[in-house]
Amino acid sequence: MARIKSYSCILLILTVCPALSFSWEEEPIPADPKVILNYPQKNWRDPRYELFRWDDFPSVLIFDTADYRIQDAFFKRLAFFVEKAGFRGRLATNQEIADLHGWNAHDYRAEDLAAFFETARQTRFRLNAEEGELADILLGAHIIYQSNGGEFLPGTGALVSISRESPDYLRSRFMVHEGFHGIFFIDEDFRDFSRRRFENFSPQAKRFIINFFDYQHYDIKDQYLVINEFMAHVLQQSVSQAGEYFGKTLASRIDASSWRRAILPPKDEATGSWPGIARAFQAEAEAFSEYVNRRWGFAAGRVWRIDNR
Repeated sequence: MARIKSYSCILLILTVCPALSFSWEEEPIPADPKVILNYPQKNWRDPRYELFRWDDFPSVLIFDTADYRIQDAFFKRLAFFVEKAGFRGRLATNQEIADLHGWNAHDYRAEDLAAFFETARQTRFRLNAEEGELADILLGAHIIYQSNGGEFLPGTGALVSISRESPDYLRSRFMVHEGFHGIFFIDEDFRDFSRRRFENFSPQAKRFIINFFDYQHYDIKDQYLVINEFMAHVLQQSVSQAGEYFGKTLASRIDASSWRRAILPPKDEATGSWPGIARAFQAEAEAFSEYVNRRWGFAAGRVWRIDNR
């Protein structure tokens, strides 16, 4: 059954209705990420998306959307506001970003979500209906809240999103990548560990990954964002896959750019890979995997425990 929408001025939300009090009709479903990946779409309460609450980390919401178009309606402008070079910190119009790619999966912390809606409120920026619906959900989950004066402020938690349009192998990888982002947002020790690993990382490999993030249009001037993405990219696949992923797949993309390839170390022509990059990231994946296993029973490439789920 589709959600019943109770807000009456959704297209003018945060403009003429800055202190609107939202009504939230349905609670998110508590679930493990592995369950969410296999949750029957026919059981969704809304044909556009289903909303879950991570059972081990209840302050993290997980959206699963029917396709990228729906996901974009909720999160594309947020992606540009929070992470994209040349856009971070400002609200772009739909026309301005219509031909630009957002992301195929998303992650946002409470602080950035509050800043997004507060910027819209202060500037009287007209948001999409789906963005107004998102504010409703976030307020209901206490990830953001409004002061008596209507100001949007960060609460506790984060949200992540994946889509059914992604093929299964990517859905699983995106769930891992975004899941570790969700934990990063809410766990200070994990953030500190990630920061220390990045600060002590091989200078050559560090230049490589920052260059790759720039290639992906992340705002690399945001150190918090860079460390968060470094962590999630290292952990999104198994330890055994890390060397080839960084030392061949990603390095080949950089090598294809004539003005970027100078940052790469020597290539092994026999294997078509960059062994120095591969070794650095393989070791990093081992260190991160050991940490998340010790803390939560997870591993590189997995944000669920090994059990009967």
